[in-house]
Amino acid sequence: MCIRDRYQRRVHGDLIWIQVMTDYSFRGVLCSKAESNVACWGVTKAKEELKRLYFKLPALAEDEVRIKLLHAGMCHSDCFKIDEEWGPNVLFPLVPGHEIIAEVEKCGSKATNFKPGEHVAFGVFRDCCEHCEFCRKGDDQLCERCAHKFTYDPHLGGYSSHMQVKEGFLFHMPKTLPESKAAPILCAGATVFSPLKRWGIPGARCGVIGLGGLGHMAVQIANKMGMKVVAISTSPAKEKEAKTFGAKDFVCSKNEEQMKYLMQKEKLDIIINTAYVQDITNYLYTLKAGGRFIQVGLPEVTKPLIFNALDLVCNQKILTGSVVGSRKEVEDTLDFCDKFECLPVCENYSWAELPKAYKRLHDGLPRYRCVVDVAATFDNLQIKHYIGQSMCIIACLLYTSPSPRDQRGSRMPSSA
Repeated sequence: MCIRDRYQRRVHGDLIWIQVMTDYSFRGVLCSKAESNVACWGVTKAKEELKRLYFKLPALAEDEVRIKLLHAGMCHSDCFKIDEEWGPNVLFPLVPGHEIIAEVEKCGSKATNFKPGEHVAFGVFRDCCEHCEFCRKGDDQLCERCAHKFTYDPHLGGYSSHMQVKEGFLFHMPKTLPESKAAPILCAGATVFSPLKRWGIPGARCGVIGLGGLGHMAVQIANKMGMKVVAISTSPAKEKEAKTFGAKDFVCSKNEEQMKYLMQKEKLDIIINTAYVQDITNYLYTLKAGGRFIQVGLPEVTKPLIFNALDLVCNQKILTGSVVGSRKEVEDTLDFCDKFECLPVCENYSWAELPKAYKRLHDGLPRYRCVVDVAATFDNLQIKHYIGQSMCIIACLLYTSPSPRDQRGSRMPSSA
């Protein structure tokens, strides 16, 4: 299946779009329901409403595992991809989703670390080259040579009944971690855990900007790491909940007096920004000299960050980004969240309700993550479908079959 692909190239100082024909048959072929071996929710063009799509996946590779999805988390980055807010180079049809708890159905001949029936976790990355400088030092999330390292686009993502993935990117599920809440840990949890583990210091004053899907996990994790957490939100109504998550203090960023006090009296050692904030100038002012500002929230590609470079330079502040985590860091995140009970607050939906959940996500309404309980509700739909079909067939047979009396001829009218 060859598809017209697009990418940017700078020619004589100008960015232009180059189109090439690329073979994407490795991800599966869009087909009818009768021909398919996976059912999905996806879109066929940008900004479209989710609809049912069916694909036929290729034969299982020797290093791959076929998994049946149990729970699929939904991330706001799915909205950015569908709406092409991170750029127009998206392959459609698109099936999003990269927060996955699943059951192993079948293993390739060389996939020996998992067994059918075992429950596993699968996150944001599906591949790496294993040989570049970043892969060799364990930062496989930064791999430069792998063309399709992310879980979806061009591959099919987690809004699916089944997936086929390399076994090296699956994780064993901690036995005591609640599976119905675990999926968001693969993205939201790892995204904040990794930089906090990398740069956080016990006893440090840690500011968490935003108390949404990422932020409510960051507050819990930073608190359990021994940091004094200051939750910063535009909504004063979130103060009570922030403190139940482990925040020692709360600052409403719309309150000038509170922000001024933070800037002058109680500066922060480290800040993690989980919100889609374009102008970070005032937040950067709340950071101590030599402190670190970690950006993990991703605004639209057309909205670059705004900050005071003089403040950054003269106070030797460090502005850095962090992208999810390596496989080792994701594994550590699962274990940490299991051990310290750092769990996301989730809204759970059935397979049929996935578009409804997506709309809430798109509108920024969930508290705080959406999780689709795929297997149970998908199977129930199938069972209802088959029962419905069977009842129709039985009804038709009863309606069209002659009665026993008709078969004996005792009630048949004479031919005369």
